[in-house]
Amino acid sequence: MAATARILGARWTIQILFHLAHPLRFCELQQAVGGVNPRTLSQRLQFLKAKGLVEQRSGGGVVRYTLTQAGTHLVPMLDGLRNWQATWLPADGVHASPLASLVSIERS
Repeated sequence: MAATARILGARWTIQILFHLAHPLRFCELQQAVGGVNPRTLSQRLQFLKAKGLVEQRSGGGVVRYTLTQAGTHLVPMLDGLRNWQATWLPADGVHASPLASLVSIERS
C-alpha cells in the first residue's frame, strides 16, 4: 500500500487520473481538473507517465493524454472513491471536495 499511496497521494493526482478515463489534451485536462497550475500538471503527467499509468498519444497534430492499461485498472477504484465521497462527505459541508461534483466514469 505504501507504494500506491506515494503515487496517488500527491495533490491533483487522483483528479488527473479520474479525468483521463477519456483522452484529453493538456488544456482540456487542466480545465477539467480546475485550479491546477500548468507547471504542476506537467510535472504530475510526467510522473504518471514514468509510473506507467498515463501515456501521450499524437495524431493529426494533436497530443492527448490517456490512461495506460495499468491506469485503466484504477478506474473502478477511482469511481468507488467518488461514490464513497458522495455518501460520506456532504458536498455542502466542511469536508467538501472538488471530486464531489464529478460524474461517474464510463469507459467505452
